Amino acid sequence: MAHRTVAVLVATLASLDATMASAETRGTLRFGALALDLQSSSDTPLFGDQVSHAVDRYNAAVAAYDRASGATTARIDASDLAVTETLVVVAPGIEVGGRHYFFRLEAPIGYAADLRSFGVGLYPLNLQARLHRGLTAYVSAGGTASWLDRPGPGDVGGLVAVRAAAGARIASHFLFEIGYSAFALGGNVNNQRLESMSLTVDDMRHPSQVLAAGEERGLVDISLGVTY
Repeated sequence: MAHRTVAVLVATLASLDATMASAETRGTLRFGALALDLQSSSDTPLFGDQVSHAVDRYNAAVAAYDRASGATTARIDASDLAVTETLVVVAPGIEVGGRHYFFRLEAPIGYAADLRSFGVGLYPLNLQARLHRGLTAYVSAGGTASWLDRPGPGDVGGLVAVRAAAGARIASHFLFEIGYSAFALGGNVNNQRLESMSLTVDDMRHPSQVLAAGEERGLVDISLGVTY
């Protein structure tokens, strides 16, 4: 029994050694768009308490202002603090693996009118199959974590997503990919501005200027790119 176990271990190690010896390394560069529609609520993980605080503080100030001035100012709710932006994403990366399995690491950078993101994408589960001489299909599973920033000092934020993808490499140098984020959570808050937020005739600052956060399920993205 012991001899059989040793033989299995030797064979396994030999197989792994052969796989690593034949591993390929390639660089990738993807260009795509990510339409964020993160819905905010008092139950939003990590941001829920701040969302409730911002809504209550603003509505109380509005009520006081209306009583003093006779004006009628619209109230807000948590949905007014959602994140609705489309990020243009550039994601350089590297893939290492063999004939059917590979490991993938990316550094996605996103740009939108009022948002910037810098992060990492980690995909430990990737399977591929050659369908034709110039066509290889693959599926990936992993996630991304990014720093999320808005113009101006003092903002702190982030964006995380659990993501799967399916794609194809064409003629060994071009790729097409469709991504699906089963869950995405993100937001941006300026705590100093949130605490000092005031509502006067001269300063009608909306909470969305200091806080925007939310979560979304079923987020789809499409990208094109090259491999080298």
